[in-house]
Amino acid sequence: MVATRALEEFQSHFIERRGDRNVPLLFLKEAKWFDQPNGDGYYCHYEDKGWKHIKFNFEFLAWVNVCIKDQQYLVWQIAEGKLAITKEE
Repeated sequence: MVATRALEEFQSHFIERRGDRNVPLLFLKEAKWFDQPNGDGYYCHYEDKGWKHIKFNFEFLAWVNVCIKDQQYLVWQIAEGKLAITKEE
C-alpha cells in the first residue's frame, strides 16, 4: 500500500532534470541507475512497457514515473507495483 498522503496530495509537474544518484538503499526496490548520454538517472523495467524513466520524490518518499513531453521531464504519477513504498518502510 502506497502512503496515503502521497496519493492524496501528489500533482504532476515538470522538472528540469531527473536528480542525482542518492536514493537510500532501503528505497531502491527494482530501480536501477544508468549512466546514459544526456539521460543519467534511475530506470525501472516493466514487463509490459520495457525500461521507463523514474525519479525518487523525497517529499513524499515515493518513486514517481517520468515521461518526456515537449522536450521536458514530466513527473506524472506515483509509481506502484514493484516500486511502491509501504508505510512500514
